[in-house]
Amino acid sequence: RDIISLAIIQPAMSEEVKVENPDTNVETTDGKGWGAAAPSKSGEGKGLLSARGKKTVHKEVLNTPDEESALEVIPGEYSVDDKILFYKERECLLLLLEARKLLSSMVTRKEIEMDKAVREKRRREKEAKERSGRLTVQEIMDILQNSQEEDDYDMVSEIQELKKQLIISMRQNHKLERDLAKLDKRIALLIKNRTNIQEVLAASKKTKKKEEVTQMDPKKLEGYQDLFYLLQTEPRYLARCVYMINPQQLESFLETVILTLFGDAYSPREEFLILSLFRLSMEKEIGAIKALGDFISGQSETVLPKMINSYNKRKQGMNFLKETLEPLLTEFIKINLTLELNPLQVYQAMINEHEIKTGEPSPLPRGVTAEEAAENAEVKSIIADRLESLSNVCQKFVDGIVKSLDKLPYGLRWLMKQLRDLCLKALPDTTEDDISKVIVYFVYYRFINLAIVQPDAYKIANDDLPPIARKNLITVSRVLQNLFNFRKFNKDTPGETPFVPLNDFIDKNAPMVQEYVAAIYQVPEPEDKLQVNRYMELAQKAKPVIIISLHEIYKTHALLSENLSQLVTENDDPLKVVMADLGPPPTEFHEDDQDRELQLTLTNRFKVDVDEDTENHRLYAETKELVIPILRLVPVQNSIHRLSLMDVLESGIKFATETNNGQLKLQIKKILENLGKLEAADVVSKDDNYDSFVHDVAIEVANRATIREQQRKEVARLKATLAELKDHQAYLDESIQDYNDYLQVCKERQYSMAGKKKKGKRRKSQDGSYKVAPIKFTYKDLAKKRVIVDSEVPTLARKKTVFMISSETPGVFDVDAKIGGVSVEKMVLDFDDLLEKHYNNVTQLELEQVTLDVNMTIHLINKSFLS
Repeated sequence: RDIISLAIIQPAMSEEVKVENPDTNVETTDGKGWGAAAPSKSGEGKGLLSARGKKTVHKEVLNTPDEESALEVIPGEYSVDDKILFYKERECLLLLLEARKLLSSMVTRKEIEMDKAVREKRRREKEAKERSGRLTVQEIMDILQNSQEEDDYDMVSEIQELKKQLIISMRQNHKLERDLAKLDKRIALLIKNRTNIQEVLAASKKTKKKEEVTQMDPKKLEGYQDLFYLLQTEPRYLARCVYMINPQQLESFLETVILTLFGDAYSPREEFLILSLFRLSMEKEIGAIKALGDFISGQSETVLPKMINSYNKRKQGMNFLKETLEPLLTEFIKINLTLELNPLQVYQAMINEHEIKTGEPSPLPRGVTAEEAAENAEVKSIIADRLESLSNVCQKFVDGIVKSLDKLPYGLRWLMKQLRDLCLKALPDTTEDDISKVIVYFVYYRFINLAIVQPDAYKIANDDLPPIARKNLITVSRVLQNLFNFRKFNKDTPGETPFVPLNDFIDKNAPMVQEYVAAIYQVPEPEDKLQVNRYMELAQKAKPVIIISLHEIYKTHALLSENLSQLVTENDDPLKVVMADLGPPPTEFHEDDQDRELQLTLTNRFKVDVDEDTENHRLYAETKELVIPILRLVPVQNSIHRLSLMDVLESGIKFATETNNGQLKLQIKKILENLGKLEAADVVSKDDNYDSFVHDVAIEVANRATIREQQRKEVARLKATLAELKDHQAYLDESIQDYNDYLQVCKERQYSMAGKKKKGKRRKSQDGSYKVAPIKFTYKDLAKKRVIVDSEVPTLARKKTVFMISSETPGVFDVDAKIGGVSVEKMVLDFDDLLEKHYNNVTQLELEQVTLDVNMTIHLINKSFLS
């Protein structure tokens, strides 16, 4: 009874149970077992709890009979039956006590875990509530008033003002660029016009066939430069286009797009553009698949794996593979030892080696099973050595791959980040494990693993890779694939039994690989990493250049032409305008042109615009910025009623009056005026207490730090772009002046040279330049030479009509039409305009009374004035 009472009253929930024996002064703790003590004579049963340390343990451990244990442990003058009973009761009570303590510990741990889970759930719900803006006005005020006060400087207004300046500067620069391009074209046409036409014709007769093969119409060449600029800088076209291509032609098209259009070498601008293309394609593809595993299973026709594979073949990806794997492979190839683990293959190799070495039949029996071969002592020894070698080799590969994380192409890592973010949004059932599998698929299996298995194909190893090394690489690849897929070898799976001992290697390295995979997508955004942004095209001085074959040009032209109606719907879409100018794609071209390459200087013929905020959008953003400091500043007492925005504003007016805060009054007045304008524009509504507006304010407040950081970066980008635009504007102004000077010099030199040959036709002006004396042409002469193709001059007056053509300014010809010696009409011919009309295939020039043939007029001026 004493034993039972003592055991029951112990505080089972406590961490440590202490029992003091007054007779023996033995203090026992359950942490170290119960102390053994003999019962006192004055108190029967006291001290009968024995120690359960190393010496005294359960009979189930020592297999000691109850009688022997009881006599040894229970002292006193009791019968054997009583001692056995006491002993059993003590052991049962001890087990019950331990069970109570264990149960208590489990309950406590479970309570802690549940409490932690509840707190985590509430935290996530609170964060989700804040992110989604599902906050009341009171909750918004609590967040603002309990958070550290920060600078409420209005960045939104600054961004809007910077954008306005950016748009003005951008439009000025666009006009200057068009003027510069026009001058450049005029200079080219003037130089071309100076060429001796007769010599060109004579030369063309000898090489007529060759000209047809090698020459492209300059107008069409310009069109292709415009086309490929659009494809490079507007990813929406190619992102749609890749899904319209025949699967058999997709690989060659992707090589054209990725390696040709965006370049093989690493360039921040091209990298930014190609990543924008990939992101759009990724969004489209993820919207079409049902599960993330479709990328791996191959059940869906996915384009993204092929796009990423083509991206990895760029110079940056190839350099990474070479730098990371070449040292490992060089050392690996030196291992002149097969890593074959199949016991039957090892057994057969032993037989072959013995017979070749000795010339006598092997004593080993033939026709054994794999299990029998595996039991052979020598086979076991060989496989054990090979397993150790294979483990060491795989460890070196794993260490090399993991350590090279920082060298992994940034674009590939950023794409994995986008893939993760997009999947978490578009596929709610996606788990982190699912994402890890896909990241491993793209980064390891489709990139690093291919180079390990076929190093010669990636120019990492020589073509004469020894067969034994190639076979060993496949074995290494098999182990690494299981490691990166976090999958152990299963002895029940055919072919995996010999690899089961390597599961220890997988267990050992799995945590490191998990960290590696999780770190792959931990990269900054392209704007920060590449130091480029969407405004960079506005301030770019050097025009981008690509090298592309005629075959690639024509194939791209044909593909776009075939799918144009699906790619664009608006008639004024830039792509549709360019395609209309280019006309139908060529259907036939010379075989020699298949691989002939052209250098295209990509040009933008369309005005680049920055999305300018509407007045309502600007007003809405301004009002949000005005409301936030009010919610932070104005004190409002707690109420059982739900506060509205108007309640806070009314309290703010009262607070401003009490504190004599005139600025606060003006601020609230401005908010009310803005809300009235927004309500008149149906942007907000007073009927719902401006709940939609409060919702947006809540999102702004909950994500204030992130939004502020984005705004700071946007301000910095806009300021940097504005500075670059101003520099570019100065560069364009200077270039235009230089081009004008050069054009003027060319004209004066041409007229000066022509004047020396035609003495008497020119007279020197006061400023030293040559002026062309008037040359007389009758109406009949010009009509006969087909210069005049149409006329409103009366038939009777044509015989008396003459045209006096002179020039006082290089390139500008004054035409004085006279009838019977009386001047009736004066006209001006700009030779640059005539050359440009000829270039644009404009055949006629309409003047007041006559219509001239452009080509014949140019010929007349060349022959009469410039030859």
